[in-house]
Amino acid sequence: MFNNAVKILMGISMISFLSFSKGEISFQKQLITENSKKIEIIENNEKDNAIKNSRDREEKIRYKIVEFAKTQIGKPYVYGATGNNSFDCSSFVQYVFKKTLGITIPRVSAEQSIFKPKLHNNIKKGDLLFFETLEKGRISHVGMYIGNRQFIHASSKSKRVTVSQFAGFYQEKFRWAVSII
Repeated sequence: MFNNAVKILMGISMISFLSFSKGEISFQKQLITENSKKIEIIENNEKDNAIKNSRDREEKIRYKIVEFAKTQIGKPYVYGATGNNSFDCSSFVQYVFKKTLGITIPRVSAEQSIFKPKLHNNIKKGDLLFFETLEKGRISHVGMYIGNRQFIHASSKSKRVTVSQFAGFYQEKFRWAVSII
C-alpha cells in the first residue's frame, strides 16, 4: 500500500511537473511569439521611419536647391556664360547643383535632358524642366521647377534669372523633366 501511495504521488508530481513544464514552454512560446511581433513591429516602424527620414531628407535637399536658386534671381542672362555672376539657362542649373550638392551635371541643356531618365509626371521641386523653344527639333532651354506651377530659369527674353509660370508658351514648349536627386 505504501508503495502504491508513493507511486501515485510520483505520478502526480510527474504530471504536475509535465504540466508546469508544458505551461512554461507554452508561455515561452507565447513570449517568443509576442517578442517576435514586437520585433516585427519595431522593424516595420524602423522601415517606416527610414522611409519617412529618406523622404524628409529628399524634401530638405529639394528645398535647399530651390532656395539657393532663388538667391540668384536678377543675375544677368548672358549666352555662353558659365556662372557665378551671369548665366545662360544651362549654366544656371549647373551652377545651382554644383554649389548646393557638389553634383556636376552636363554643361548644355540638350545633354542635361538625357543625363537621367525622363519624367512626364510626378515632377517635384528641384527637378529640371526641358523645353524645345527654337523649333529646331531639339532641347534648347532648361529651368528648375519650384512648385505651384512655377519654374526658375535664366531667361534670354527677360535677360536675367527669373521665375516664370508653367503655362502658355512654356507649357506648350515643355518636352519632359529630369530629376537629378
